[in-house]
Amino acid sequence: MINLLIAGYHGFGNCGDEATLKAMTANIRQMASDVKITALSYNPEFTKTEYKIESIQRFNAVQVFNAIRKNDIILSGGGTLLQDGTSTRSLMYYLSIIKLAKLFGKKVMLYGNGIGPVKGHFNRKMIKIVVNSVDVITLREKLSEKDLRGIGVNRPEIYVTADPAFTLKSSSDEKAQEFLKKEGIPIDKEIIGVCIRNWNKAFGGEDSFIKKLAHVCDCLVKKDKAILLIPMQMPRDVDISMKLIASMSERAYILQGEYSPSDILAIIGQLKAMMSMRLHSLIFSAVKRIPMIGIVYDPKVDYYLRALGMPEGGDIRNEELDEKRIFAQMIDILKNYDDWKKKLDEKTVVLERKASENDKLLYEQLNLIRKEKGEKNEV
Repeated sequence: MINLLIAGYHGFGNCGDEATLKAMTANIRQMASDVKITALSYNPEFTKTEYKIESIQRFNAVQVFNAIRKNDIILSGGGTLLQDGTSTRSLMYYLSIIKLAKLFGKKVMLYGNGIGPVKGHFNRKMIKIVVNSVDVITLREKLSEKDLRGIGVNRPEIYVTADPAFTLKSSSDEKAQEFLKKEGIPIDKEIIGVCIRNWNKAFGGEDSFIKKLAHVCDCLVKKDKAILLIPMQMPRDVDISMKLIASMSERAYILQGEYSPSDILAIIGQLKAMMSMRLHSLIFSAVKRIPMIGIVYDPKVDYYLRALGMPEGGDIRNEELDEKRIFAQMIDILKNYDDWKKKLDEKTVVLERKASENDKLLYEQLNLIRKEKGEKNEV
């Protein structure tokens, strides 16, 4: 039996991070029946129940220490774990896990990670020292590769793959339709999904950004579309979503239930199109081949919009949202729908294939562990 530990931002109610954990655990089970999976989590009971794996409290130092000591391989991922934009403390947490794992002689893989921003000189130095000691590095975009190489990481070989969420399996269409009916969302209309997050750094202020987007939504409702707000992090995204609804003059809807990543993926599959800031709602749209417009607040969103060939509705880091522009983009998508879907399909197939490379490289490490365990047993 191989013991595998996943260290990521899990148990906090972020659908994107939960999607990566869901995809990772499902893929590992599919390719290796002799692996016992444990994950660090803020909410271990939820993680145990939801994913049918072992889980321990991520802030219990003794439990984390013992888990690292007992496991054969540690996966750091997915998501953007190595960054100091949130805090230096967060960065040091993940680096400490990697460092301790290597001190115990364990294999470590950065699995589909995003990197950065990392601005602190000491923080960059620590990443260079620690990450140069790991066994495998896969990154979800070339921007992260550039950041990691700029920090000075030059070993092992860096593989640019794609976000693990591209391999997530969806709940059924029938289940998704039942969810929508239960929430009173009109399924007889074309539904436009909207996914936003708090972002007080928005150019011109968050209130201005929300009002402009609300005006776009009003215009779409007048075109006989239904607007559905989809919170991707509960409950954090609910308040900002309700603020947008309150800024509209027309009626809009919001998902109120708590759903699994596979359920959210299925619900997004019922949409006609998506307007979103959240990376994983864009990835979910791609997986279901739902054309999208992205609103850029972070380089990772810009990167994936380009990779998917989908329009950017505005970069709110350095410009106010242009409601005429984003409305015109949505009308173009609706008018030339088949062309946009075909383009999205061609781009997404490539990214799905790249995402599967995370597991191929992990499988190689699992085989090395099997060999090492076999040699020890022979001795």
